[in-house]
Amino acid sequence: MKVLAPLLLLVFTFETSAQTIADIARRERARQKQVQHLNKRTYTNATAAAPPKPVEAGSTAEATPEKKEKAAAQPTGPVDNQGRDEKFWRDAFQKARDELRRAEEMVQLTELRLKDLNTQLLRQSDIYNRENVLGPQIISTQRELDARKIEVEQARNKIANLEEDLRVSGGLPGWAR
Repeated sequence: MKVLAPLLLLVFTFETSAQTIADIARRERARQKQVQHLNKRTYTNATAAAPPKPVEAGSTAEATPEKKEKAAAQPTGPVDNQGRDEKFWRDAFQKARDELRRAEEMVQLTELRLKDLNTQLLRQSDIYNRENVLGPQIISTQRELDARKIEVEQARNKIANLEEDLRVSGGLPGWAR
């Protein structure tokens, strides 16, 4: 009998706590269903529009967007002597590098075209095509190649000038990357 009483007390405790856990689980499921139901709302422009903010005395509604644009245009981080930030310099260098890469690719394409024309010249057996057709094409392609090489040199000079401008303006050297 002494062993039976604690055993019954233990079983009764588990029974009552199991019911409480089940009740808690039921309540949690009901709460989750309610939250899901609330999250299924449909938003439109009319329901999502924020109420208009009160306009301060002495200011107009048109001046507010201009202030926002000026605030957005001003750099937030370190700037150089002329007020240009890292984003300006990185964009300028990226644009210059893209121009250089494009010019170098055009040189490669023109060199390949010139090599192809020279190969055709060696393979042609008739004099007419060799002298009257391929000759002028080779000359014009050679002139085009020279012009493309000048573009590459100008693009390299532009990058060098940007680096010098960055150094003179007091910008950080890492901005050139």
